[in-house]
Amino acid sequence: MTKKDNPEFFYYIDGKPYRLTPGKDGITEEIITILRDSYHAEHLNDRYEDELQDAKFKFSKTLHDANPIAHPADPIEYLVDNSQAPEEVLFKDDLSPSIRDQAHTLIPQLIPAQQELFWKLCEGRQLVDIAREEGTTDNAIRSRRRKMFDRIRSLYAEEFGDA
Repeated sequence: MTKKDNPEFFYYIDGKPYRLTPGKDGITEEIITILRDSYHAEHLNDRYEDELQDAKFKFSKTLHDANPIAHPADPIEYLVDNSQAPEEVLFKDDLSPSIRDQAHTLIPQLIPAQQELFWKLCEGRQLVDIAREEGTTDNAIRSRRRKMFDRIRSLYAEEFGDA
């Protein structure tokens, strides 16, 4: 600490300030320096965390927390977009788990590219991201997805009858 620095430091516990002065109650300049550095690092981390957050999500969460009756949709439920997941496309209505289990038994009968696409879609991945990863167009992935759904429907009809 230089002579220009303020030797006193206010440390807050539960909103109540405590004055720390070097030489009193075993407080040294090193302790005050460590507390100041810790405070600045924590403040900096909080600022970086705020910058990395999605403002739209944060606003929706704030609205929901403030008034869950007026804003019943909890934004946490919408973090993962499963709208393109095969199960959501094939089974728009809630069906018994046994039908979903039956559909899962059909996956090994798909060609390997369709199997891989099925599991990527189950993870909630977007078509454009899958296309970019595979080095192809999103239209090619859409076509593969359509053929995969058609194949699952026909296999399901053959093995379990129409649902």
